[in-house]
Amino acid sequence: MMKKRVTPSFTTIGQGQPGAGKGKALLAVDSELELVHKLVPATAKRITISGDTATRAGALQALEENTWVHLACHGKQDPTQPYDSHFVMKDEHLTLLDIMERDIPHAEFAFLSACHTAVGDEKTPDEVIHLAAGLQFSGFKSVIGTLWEVNDAVAKHVVEAFYKYMFMDLKDGKGVVMDCSRAAWALNCATHAVKTKVPLEQRMVFIHIGV
Repeated sequence: MMKKRVTPSFTTIGQGQPGAGKGKALLAVDSELELVHKLVPATAKRITISGDTATRAGALQALEENTWVHLACHGKQDPTQPYDSHFVMKDEHLTLLDIMERDIPHAEFAFLSACHTAVGDEKTPDEVIHLAAGLQFSGFKSVIGTLWEVNDAVAKHVVEAFYKYMFMDLKDGKGVVMDCSRAAWALNCATHAVKTKVPLEQRMVFIHIGV
């Protein structure tokens, strides 16, 4: 039986004020979420979770209920306990194990605008367990992650260019579907488009895995 296509829904999850002891404030997160929200086609259901509502439970629910997700926050890779690698939310950490244990039936695309989301174990580079791989394991067909620390103030230029290319054929609203298989192409175009604004190391930090 052919799987019924689900109406696309896009959630932006951001935590720029994680609280004492959880990392420095990310001052560009809110503007990045607003930017992404505006670039997502109006044909998709659009939801933003940020500030006090960007909790572990809120983020997990958003992942379960939406087809596309953009996540902007602190990310932490745990080289000794990979399943404890996590995104920093307002209350508790959203761990890799949390995500992999959930049923995410309609997952299509995830953009992880956080540090170290695609960094594997130095001792076993061929056995990659990281946040981006965990989302792919959970069903996301296409994932963009990062190899090292992201400067949120400049990375949003890459994010803006990426979504402009990703959705450039949908601006006229003629019913063309959101297609996650365009992600690798859109990221390549975006990193070239912002080369006068963004330093090389902040363009190279983003990688794509999946379709």
